[in-house]
Amino acid sequence: KNANAIVSGTTGAGKTYFLQLLALRMRLRNIRCFIIVPVKGHEYRRACKNINGSFIKLSSQIGINIMAIRKTAKPDMELLDEDYAAEDCLLSKKIQVLLAWFSLLVPDMKNEEEQLLDEALMEVYRQFGITYDNESIYADVSKCVLKRMPVLGDLYQILKDRTERIAIILNRFIHGSAQYFNQQDNVDLGNPYTVFDLSDLRNSKLQPLAMLIVLDFVWDCIKEDCTQRKAVIIDELWQLIGSTATKQSSDFVVDIYRLIRAYSGAAISASQNLTDYDSDAGRVILNTSKTKILLNLEADEARKAQRLLNLSSMEAHSITQFGRGEALLITAGSKVPLSIIACKKEHELITTDRTELKALLEKKKREREESG
Repeated sequence: KNANAIVSGTTGAGKTYFLQLLALRMRLRNIRCFIIVPVKGHEYRRACKNINGSFIKLSSQIGINIMAIRKTAKPDMELLDEDYAAEDCLLSKKIQVLLAWFSLLVPDMKNEEEQLLDEALMEVYRQFGITYDNESIYADVSKCVLKRMPVLGDLYQILKDRTERIAIILNRFIHGSAQYFNQQDNVDLGNPYTVFDLSDLRNSKLQPLAMLIVLDFVWDCIKEDCTQRKAVIIDELWQLIGSTATKQSSDFVVDIYRLIRAYSGAAISASQNLTDYDSDAGRVILNTSKTKILLNLEADEARKAQRLLNLSSMEAHSITQFGRGEALLITAGSKVPLSIIACKKEHELITTDRTELKALLEKKKREREESG
């Protein structure tokens, strides 16, 4: 019924290896792939570069504007359906995303502050001539040329006079160490295989904020064309739906899982712990993912899998005995054990085994000397 999937496995079970192999095979089938990696992003670089993919790390030179309202339907789609995006109010949807982002930034935001923030958001877009009329986002409607969009710094100027506490918290993104969040979009997502590496923000409060920014950006790209197959792969999804997340960020992810099929897309998430899916949002994601792949799990996680996925005792026990690269595939009412096997070239591109990497390095050195 849909192409959504969840992948779960303990450290060392081969989860990263499987996700990369899955993405590479999708790319071979002309499925456009977006991969969001919060941890160990460098492990994705070699394969991405070797197939001429785009490897993106947010920095002072590369940024995504969380406040940008983007065209979400290509002209071809409007030929197919004149009202393809007409029902959606782009400004309203963007403000909902921004409120979700600020809920991660300020988890203890009071109702009064949320109301003042909402008013400030309306005001900053009004200053840029953007209203509830979707055509107001264009400088030239006939040529689909977008207006210059506000950035967080523009919002900061308004917040200073309305809610000082939120303005002080936001100051880090304007004048502090996270200034790279305060810039216009300068990321090209034309590449059919794109990896977003957020691992430099690991163990930082900024990482879930960056994940939501990237996911919002990717979601806009996914909605452009419902005739093109595409997939978004999100590792460590717990940061947006887990116990430390907010309802707004969880709802945003749930909406993607519920709606992505309508845009010929698949949402695939990965996590070490099935506990991450034992919440209201997590259970919706489980129910809207017709495919589950379970690699090796510890005994307590296997018991949770048994409860959440209606496994038999024997199936739950077998998961604890899996070796690296072995998994249980649950889909279409069937449960099938499988082995994850790459061809030689794929394996060289995605292996993280230290011994194999050393051998590959020596091989490259010999080839350089021989060609030298």
